[in-house]
Amino acid sequence: MKPFLLVFLPLLVTYATALGWCVDRWNAPTDYFTHCWLVPFVGALVVWLRRADWRQRPRALDLGGLWLLVPGLLLHFVGAALMIDSWSAASIVLTLPGAAWLALGRERLRGMWPVLGLVLFLIPMPIYVEGRMAFVLKEIAVRGGSWIANLAGADIVRDGDRLLPQGLEGSLFVADACGGLRSLLAMLTLGYCLVFFTGPASFARRTLLLLVAAPLAIVANVSRIAALCLLARWFGVPFAEGTGHSVANAVEWLALLFALVSIDGLLARRLGGGGKESQAPVSRPEAIGTTSLVKPAVILWLLAGPLLWLSTYRPFGDRDDRAVQIPASIAGYQLEKRTPEEQAAFEKRIPQWRELLGTADFVWRRYRESKKRQISLVALFHDTNWKSVHPPRICIEGSNMTIEQDSLEQAPWLGTPGDDLVVSRIVARRRTDKWRFLTLSVFGTESWVSGDYWDFTLHHLPLALLRQNESGFLLRVETPIYGGESETTAELRCREFLQQLLPEARKLCR
Repeated sequence: MKPFLLVFLPLLVTYATALGWCVDRWNAPTDYFTHCWLVPFVGALVVWLRRADWRQRPRALDLGGLWLLVPGLLLHFVGAALMIDSWSAASIVLTLPGAAWLALGRERLRGMWPVLGLVLFLIPMPIYVEGRMAFVLKEIAVRGGSWIANLAGADIVRDGDRLLPQGLEGSLFVADACGGLRSLLAMLTLGYCLVFFTGPASFARRTLLLLVAAPLAIVANVSRIAALCLLARWFGVPFAEGTGHSVANAVEWLALLFALVSIDGLLARRLGGGGKESQAPVSRPEAIGTTSLVKPAVILWLLAGPLLWLSTYRPFGDRDDRAVQIPASIAGYQLEKRTPEEQAAFEKRIPQWRELLGTADFVWRRYRESKKRQISLVALFHDTNWKSVHPPRICIEGSNMTIEQDSLEQAPWLGTPGDDLVVSRIVARRRTDKWRFLTLSVFGTESWVSGDYWDFTLHHLPLALLRQNESGFLLRVETPIYGGESETTAELRCREFLQQLLPEARKLCR
């Protein structure tokens, strides 16, 4: 009880906000981290099962734990200062083992380090990294699954994240949650537990089993998508989306579990050698001096209050009412209303987009002019949540497009003469119908504009550190490159639209 009160309780106070962020991510609509709820119970079970061993080992203060605890607290300080919750949460990977090492000592922790290693599977990745990994894995799943299904005669045509069985009504929608990231993270967690909490303590066995866990998860998800395509062909799309989807999910996990256990059994027979992990004889550790837990505990309690305040204090609230105020008429283009079906599909995906973008203050709109030329607009506003804003190419790639050109272009037309302004210019091709699109994007605030994502980051980082957040925006203007026209013509169309939109966006940041 003494180590808890003196060391772990002040750390629990210090990390209250970071732990709250973790719980929010565990409950996120994508369900990527729902398995995290089970991890603490697994750790507690292992500790309880091994209680007879670790209880007889002496507890002693070990200042070696400071090698992990101090860097962890420094990273937490930086994350709290910059209001980047994911950095603060990531520091727990160092802080928790460091605190246990400090308060309990190496002798008490002998054989228990893998339990502390479970913290790796409790900390969600930053939203930017999560979105990128989810996109890559979804591409692998959709491409690989449809390709395998077509080899078996499914006759599937891909349209973005929808798979269309030719000659049948309906389509299979591959949601982000089914892209493979959820099963990959859960499989890695399961593999880790199997490796360290069961079977012989062979280094080769542990290494090989950890290495095969990720490929197994990816192959299983690709196979699941292929199976759903075949079920749609044989029994119809409604069956594949309903009963077939549930059966395929269950079969995938049973197959993964069987494969992992079978490989583990094979490795244990070939490489395991001995049985359980060897235990060193219990002995009293050498004295480390007269220092007690009281001194580090006083320091940790003194740090707890300021770090908690730094983590929770936000001088500005986040708004969600600016993007909807973007005018319905811009540069001769009129807002085009969605059909009821399009609006229903859009509203269905809003929670997912809010999570990915880190804000509810955004719009995605289509505008048209008298010649029926189209402009698509993504306008996103941010406050303290600026960290969740992505480079434009991330969303473009996620829209089933292949980027052909990606550059920063001088844009004196955006400001007054002498201003050194740049815009992001991207030319991409849609994979389904090969249409090409040109996109111009800028980040900005009331007094600052740039199309460079790293300029955007460097602009807001110092302000966040000084708690002087500046509300800002991302504007992404996109148009098709119509037949018979050049990229320059399409770019001029985007320029005119963006030039008139920018002052309106700046006004909304005031």
